[in-house]
Amino acid sequence: MKKEDIAEFYDEYVQRQLKIGANERLISLYKRLMGLGLKDDSKVLELGCGVGIFTKLLTKKVSSGIIEAVDLSEKSVTVAKTELKSKKNIHFDVADVVKYHPKNSDFDFITLMDVIEHIPLEQHEELFGNLAKIATDKTKIAINIPNPQYIGYARINHPETLQVIDQEVHLFPVIQHLETHNLELVFFEKYGIWEEEDYHFMVIRKKRDFQLKHLADQRNLKEKIAKKVSVKINEIKYK
Repeated sequence: MKKEDIAEFYDEYVQRQLKIGANERLISLYKRLMGLGLKDDSKVLELGCGVGIFTKLLTKKVSSGIIEAVDLSEKSVTVAKTELKSKKNIHFDVADVVKYHPKNSDFDFITLMDVIEHIPLEQHEELFGNLAKIATDKTKIAINIPNPQYIGYARINHPETLQVIDQEVHLFPVIQHLETHNLELVFFEKYGIWEEEDYHFMVIRKKRDFQLKHLADQRNLKEKIAKKVSVKINEIKYK
């Protein structure tokens, strides 16, 4: 399918996105980023921003940092710009996220929230290669996708719910792409939003040499006290 056809589909998808708004899935993903260390001054590259629903959630925390938001659909980006025109720390762009060259650099986070299942599988190699070029040692790449088994089920039982490209993204091919481009999976979870185990969430980073860092040396006084208490409780409970 041509890129123009995909863009046209999402141009027509705008009103549906606006109607859905910040649903339970997007709110849960925002909370996950908070748990991963999203800060006021974070620099975030949001690939596949749509009409800016998740972008708006990001602005609740990222006040002095930068959000660079990109989507293939020109109409979606136009709507996002209008909805978020009061936010001066957002840079929007219309582009193919597979090949995108950011205007900013040194990102703390790169997000692809329910995006890569809509990118043809034959382009995933190039996508992860590009992510590897953009990411620095500090960058956390956060990816959310539907469980591929759920997509397979929907294809048979509810094909009308699927988008123009809505494909099964299995973990093993993703891992192969990561290995090729010196990236690594540091977190993976199969979880449920509306159905049991209907989504996968993963965090990826650039590979780095192992450095011996004693966890005890990184704890503050409060954490050291809590650790000692925990060890004592475990000794009493299990020994």
